[in-house]
Amino acid sequence: MKKIIIALLALITFIQISCSSDILDNTPTANPVDVYVVGQKNSQAAYWKNNQEVLLNNGIGCEADTLMVSNGNIHVFGKKQLDNWTTQFMHWKNNVATNLTETFNTPAQFVRTITGMDVVGDDVYFVGYTKNPLITAEIYDLVYWKNGNKTVIDIATNPTFKSKIKVVNNNVYVIGNKSNCFNNCHGVFVNGVFQTVPVGVLLKDITVKDNQVYVYGTNYTTNSVYYKNLTTGTESNITSISNAFKLLFDNDNLYISDGSNIYKNNTVINSSSFFSFYKDFVVLNDNKYILKSEGDFGTTDILYINDVNSLQVFISDGKFNTITVVQN
Repeated sequence: MKKIIIALLALITFIQISCSSDILDNTPTANPVDVYVVGQKNSQAAYWKNNQEVLLNNGIGCEADTLMVSNGNIHVFGKKQLDNWTTQFMHWKNNVATNLTETFNTPAQFVRTITGMDVVGDDVYFVGYTKNPLITAEIYDLVYWKNGNKTVIDIATNPTFKSKIKVVNNNVYVIGNKSNCFNNCHGVFVNGVFQTVPVGVLLKDITVKDNQVYVYGTNYTTNSVYYKNLTTGTESNITSISNAFKLLFDNDNLYISDGSNIYKNNTVINSSSFFSFYKDFVVLNDNKYILKSEGDFGTTDILYINDVNSLQVFISDGKFNTITVVQN
């Protein structure tokens, strides 16, 4: 009888786990990490930490785009589309909201857009474009803010380009376009000094390997992946991959996603179907964390940890945008 009771208890426990309403799997990895996913849930900016949902205060109508953890503080960058077709940009620190558009606006310069964030220690950086409201011409300033203090990098005429910012060893790297130039007008500003990339290259983002800074993107002249080590000046092209949606390094391996596939050292390790695509991915200590949109033209966003479905949300309920993995 005692054995029968034990067997029944085990069966009940199994049924309770199997019938859970959350389709989640806290799949263990080789090293303990915190996995953050940011996006939107029920029309409110949100993030998930190790599958636990956090709705962001004053985030109704907003969606979260980027999350960074520094000195134990959680920083989230997001936005809200207003009824007058303008965008309001938001920052949450430990779930305390700041309206960046209102904070950074001045009578002489209005915020046109904010396109990126970086956090180093307790210093918070944003990059974007501002405009003098008294000037009708489409002339903007490419700027960044450090703890709310603005630095003008250059004059800009295209505020739709999504500039990115990265701060490494007190050096500020900003992807953007140079004004008053003839040919090589696209590249990266390093502490305000412009470095060009070849004509035909459009940079996507900045990544770091062993304290060395790389910019990467797509060479549309040759339909290939381009990346450059800004520390050594070495430029590389991968002709077997047509474009760079994301590029990163882990344990001396090079990972690239073109949106449809993920490559490790130029070999496909994950591939999507016609109706699915990759939204973001991180590789840390050989463990893969992937955000993928699946179903009929992306009806479900899914977090895969080492190819196991660990968290998902239907588009009627929300969306996932990016993923952050923090080593404990």
